[in-house]
Amino acid sequence: MSESTTSSSFAIRLRKVRDDRALSQSELARLAGLQPSAIAHFEAGRRKPSFDNVRALAKALKISADYLLGSQTATTAFRDEEKLSFKDRDFIQNIIDTMIEKKK
Repeated sequence: MSESTTSSSFAIRLRKVRDDRALSQSELARLAGLQPSAIAHFEAGRRKPSFDNVRALAKALKISADYLLGSQTATTAFRDEEKLSFKDRDFIQNIIDTMIEKKK
């Protein structure tokens, strides 16, 4: 993946997750300890975040940094899902699948 594609993917994913969480840019900035203008620049693709900024944003949004960076294809329902047993993860996946089916 090229650097510009990665930057574009980051911008799109950041905006989508922020919108999904119903957060304004200012609210996300406060939660992540950043300036609101930084969030605007990241979402517009005008500025690339530092690793520390990516970590802060991921923590504030309760998602993995890998998702924001495009290394993961879906957000993780739980940040600490690896702490769950396989049985628990399977149970949660079944609930998600059922909810998706209901929307069809």
